[in-house]
Amino acid sequence: MHTIVVGLSIKRAPIEILEQLSVHHSQNALCVQDVKAAAGLAGAVVLSTCNRLEFYGVCEDADEGVARVRDFIMGQGKAGDAVQERRFRDLLYAYADDRAVRHLFEVVCGLDSLIVGETEVAGQVSRAYQASCKAGANDKIINVWFQRALSLGKKVRSETRISRYSTSIGRIAVDLAVRELGGIADKRVLILGAGEMSELTMKYLVAQDVSVAMVSNRSLDKAQRLAGQYGFGACSLDEMDACLEQADVVFSATAAKGCLVDKARLAAVMARRPARPLLCIDMGLPRDIDPEVRSIPNVSCYDINELRDVANRHQNERLRAAKNAARLIDEAAADFERWQRSLEYLPTIDALYRQAERIKADKLERAMGKLSGLTPSQKNVVQCLATSITHQLMHEPVASLNAMAGSEKSRAYAAMLEELFHLQPEGEPARAEAGAEGKQTGGAQ
Repeated sequence: MHTIVVGLSIKRAPIEILEQLSVHHSQNALCVQDVKAAAGLAGAVVLSTCNRLEFYGVCEDADEGVARVRDFIMGQGKAGDAVQERRFRDLLYAYADDRAVRHLFEVVCGLDSLIVGETEVAGQVSRAYQASCKAGANDKIINVWFQRALSLGKKVRSETRISRYSTSIGRIAVDLAVRELGGIADKRVLILGAGEMSELTMKYLVAQDVSVAMVSNRSLDKAQRLAGQYGFGACSLDEMDACLEQADVVFSATAAKGCLVDKARLAAVMARRPARPLLCIDMGLPRDIDPEVRSIPNVSCYDINELRDVANRHQNERLRAAKNAARLIDEAAADFERWQRSLEYLPTIDALYRQAERIKADKLERAMGKLSGLTPSQKNVVQCLATSITHQLMHEPVASLNAMAGSEKSRAYAAMLEELFHLQPEGEPARAEAGAEGKQTGGAQ
């Protein structure tokens, strides 16, 4: 069986096409059932996010599976003419076998994201996998593939700390305030602007347990709507001086074409609060706060250039961590390949264990018939001994076969075991890998 993935991402596809092809989460179960049936897949998962649409599958013929999934996607796209259809097809990418396995691992670990190391995609993959399980569209290989990918994502983030270094300007600004002030939960915060950057900053402020904050904007209605979402207050720019007088830290990210806070204005404000320091973090471009305010006593000011320097350093740290992540992905992909190759001889191992269990049960029954008067505890000792001997005898041949996974030697060795022990392997082994890996689950993390 082969693993495949067919999809397109924001890296090469216009957002209009992604919007046209995207699968709403409420339709994911139906879509994964449809593509599984249409493409003749043994198992399937559909991953649809704002940045990518990918169809993962397991099939007997990789080329045919990829072609049929492509056709399915094209059918969903409703291409208007031959030119648009060719454009759709040119934007699609497809991977099979080891490359497909690695692609999923890279996606979950955040290495295939626009922002290297981002964490949201792991949750999106988990939900896509759960949807496949609930729809009955998964199989053993899909289960092991996705369970290992999700576990690998956790391992990469834990061992490489790739997500530690934020590249979000809003997050960097809040972290800077926390470092400069020794925490901001008890500080009074003023946010100048009510745009996207200000909203992102507010999310990070809430995560720091900030409760006293004011949002000031040229449009008071917009400031009130945004501030209300986070339980903050709002004021117009006409009231900015009064808010500055109360603030401990100012975050600024407006669309103003010139400075909102010049040196003279802030100097007058600070004269009314001489004993209290003020930290200003200017995320605006053009800058909202005159850099000359740094000369005012008790005023500290950082601007977008300094924040971008931090973001660039963090990006370099993420890229360095990504190299370590790639090593872990190499190891995980090799392990998965060995496991997948082992599937061809698992029926032989299963038949060997079944035969050993039959022999053990027969000999135990005969022995117990001759050992009358044994206490329950003594009988348990005998049964445990028989089980231990059986497992010890099976360990070496099974371990040797596992070590040869996927090689011609392993196939010859499996055939030799079948002949020597008169085994009759069944099509689907009853004995799977140790543990619960590969079982259907809707609770992947």
